[in-house]
Amino acid sequence: MTVPTQPSELLPIEGTMNKHITLPQTLQDVYLELRREKEENAALKQLVGRLVAEHNKLAVALAGLAEFCHPHATQDGIFALNRSSRILLQGQRGRAVVMAPNYMRIAEALPRWLVHPEFRFSKSPDHTAFQLANNTTKPFFEWVKDDRDYLDRFAAGVEAIGEYVTPGILSDYPWQTCSESTIVDCAGGKGSLSIALANKFPALRLVVQEREEMVGPAEANIKARLDPNLVHGTVVAEANDLFSVQPRTGDKYTFMLRHVLHDWPEAQAVNILEKLAAAAGPKSKILIIETISGHYPDTHVELEHSTAPASLITEQTILNSSFRMPQALALHLLCILNCHERTLDQWRTIISQAGLVITGVYKLRAYVSIMECRTIHADES
Repeated sequence: MTVPTQPSELLPIEGTMNKHITLPQTLQDVYLELRREKEENAALKQLVGRLVAEHNKLAVALAGLAEFCHPHATQDGIFALNRSSRILLQGQRGRAVVMAPNYMRIAEALPRWLVHPEFRFSKSPDHTAFQLANNTTKPFFEWVKDDRDYLDRFAAGVEAIGEYVTPGILSDYPWQTCSESTIVDCAGGKGSLSIALANKFPALRLVVQEREEMVGPAEANIKARLDPNLVHGTVVAEANDLFSVQPRTGDKYTFMLRHVLHDWPEAQAVNILEKLAAAAGPKSKILIIETISGHYPDTHVELEHSTAPASLITEQTILNSSFRMPQALALHLLCILNCHERTLDQWRTIISQAGLVITGVYKLRAYVSIMECRTIHADES
């Protein structure tokens, strides 16, 4: 598969070891400043008047960042910003991911958590490195409600990670097949994906469902970012908890979960899907947008109750240098929620336990895939 990408923005590191350039306060700002200078058509030598660090030190810093795919080293001394570095630009929500508080405390608690006599074999979201780091018995989502500043930063980080994969989601799934139904964006945060879908596909109608405390921010985000030329009510927000009865029922609804089920252990994930299975009509789609981890074939995987195979390719093939992000995300989820990304077989197990069946898997130009599901008919059970 040919993956179209934006042209690389080449950032040459020129000169001798005696050349000096500006070194901002944080490493992620190093190449972002280079990008600004490049956009202003300023050569690196013009930074000499702002000397604070040797040129060679910056080259070493960039090389180290490139090992973690921020940015991409195209050849010795030449670096290109990629998708995972662009989301860290000033003004982008991606900066919330790297600047969120608590990361280091959680990382320091990880070794203790792995051998903790009570926590080490537990799969409960109440028994994680997060609880040890913050000296609390509350699960993450309960704890974060009490700290509005942390909640806002966390929400911004979640948005950024979502936006990282949004281009592939918009481009590589046939959203026009959902135009006859209303898409219910379950646990849709501030509605960023729904807004992006509506702005690109004006025929779609969407409902963002979130916990009560998030409805206000979602409504504000919809008002600020939705195309004002769209019909009023194209995207609305309402309160509904994942574990409550789904109020929207029948064939006229498509249910969508992006980056939701990976936040929950198996039992809770099954419970969430059961609520949707009970609400869905025979023609309803349930779209699960998640990472499919593990070593799965590059060719085809046959799906239950379907004669059409779905093609899957590896995350590294899809994202090239950006494929490490889902690995880092998986570790963070494990530490704060005691959950993990799943293989296709593990997804099948959870989905079937909830009374659903996978009818298609759509590969995207992103590290996530879309698993399209429907309820199991009586004659199939």
